[in-house]
Amino acid sequence: MAAGAPRLGGPSRRSGGGGKEVPPDWASLQVEMTHLIAERVLATGDFLDYVRFRAVCSHWRAAAASPRGRGLVDPRLHPRRWMLFPEGFREYPGHPAHGGHARFFDLSAAGAIVRAPIPELENHCVLDSPDGLLLLQRDGDTAVRLLHPFTGDLAELPSIRSLAKQLSPLDNLPGNGSDLVCVLVRKVCAAVNVTATGVVSVMLALERFGRVAFASAGDDEWTISSWKVRGLYRTLGYQGKLYTVKQEPELTHISLITLPLPPHEGQVSLPELPPPKTVATCSSEHIFLPSLVELDSEIMLVGYNNSSCSCILVLKLADLVVGRIVPVASIGDHVIFAGARSLCVSSSWLPSIGSNSVIFFHAGYGHLMQYHLVTGAWSTASDGYLMPSTQTRPCGLIHHIFTCCDRQFWNKGFLFYNASRVPEWQGMQTWRIGDASFRGFLGFHCTF
Repeated sequence: MAAGAPRLGGPSRRSGGGGKEVPPDWASLQVEMTHLIAERVLATGDFLDYVRFRAVCSHWRAAAASPRGRGLVDPRLHPRRWMLFPEGFREYPGHPAHGGHARFFDLSAAGAIVRAPIPELENHCVLDSPDGLLLLQRDGDTAVRLLHPFTGDLAELPSIRSLAKQLSPLDNLPGNGSDLVCVLVRKVCAAVNVTATGVVSVMLALERFGRVAFASAGDDEWTISSWKVRGLYRTLGYQGKLYTVKQEPELTHISLITLPLPPHEGQVSLPELPPPKTVATCSSEHIFLPSLVELDSEIMLVGYNNSSCSCILVLKLADLVVGRIVPVASIGDHVIFAGARSLCVSSSWLPSIGSNSVIFFHAGYGHLMQYHLVTGAWSTASDGYLMPSTQTRPCGLIHHIFTCCDRQFWNKGFLFYNASRVPEWQGMQTWRIGDASFRGFLGFHCTF
């Protein structure tokens, strides 16, 4: 921001004697003007752009409000473009080797990695990263907490154990609520919503149970949907809502799940979570095994053209809503990493891959494969066969980024590999028992 300051305009002055141009004194901008510029940076830029703006000089810092204390309640301050960097090699978030810090990378810029102190990781595990925030579960009492990784702002949510106790009788599950804690924290997809009055709410897509739960900061318990739905495996949290895609033999449905309206005055019972609303459908012949991804503030579907998996298609949800099937010819200077949690990354991160490409894991070949949307050419995206075992060094950046697409690996200290069994937590296993121990626990109940 400091290097770009001259673009803001302002008078230049000439010295009286030598005629040399004197650079403008940007620190002398009127407070109102500086405040207006800060608001523009916050509205159109990234959270860290705002931080850099405040770091230019004390005058600018005084004119722009501190993000601390507002990191959660002001959605403009959510670090949407940032993702927790999976270190791999058994170095889970909070590993003692990192000294209480974690690294984050910018999805939209070249080589932008920052290291931030996250003392909570010493006794919390990471569940998800909605809007770049960290959804945490505290070890011991299983409290759920929403953390802004750069400001330290925290919101307290009900515990996972309370959610488990409610689910057990709803779905006639064996065991007790405490046992279910170990299962519930797997593959949770979250969305964060902030009301105009600053109320922070979180929705959880519970893939294994086909249900959605929500709670607001300070609530005593989660509210669970009375309905169940298939298709929560590839869920996208976007602007406080959950988008799901479900493929059937003939039709593919894209649905929207929103929070209920706030309770009206005098209402005693908690509001019910509205069932999913179908926003678009298309023939399953048009796109096969699709997932959802955000690209430049638009939602896209990315998948194969048919069951032969010979080509990759990218479709705009906005087109599908109005009944149009128009494959996207170009995604600009971006690379899409397609998975259960698909990501769109600036191609400047990956010069060997180039722009306008989609990265998939091809189970048949055991490689990460690259598909170029213009040429239709397939190639291997990285060296090395992803054997059904842990990755060994050295390992390319592409493996770290692709790991973010799979929540079972991203938060446990492993890089993605062709898993023959579900990876287990690498630390604090008393509270973070892996999925493998519970495969038979839920039996057929895990079909959603």
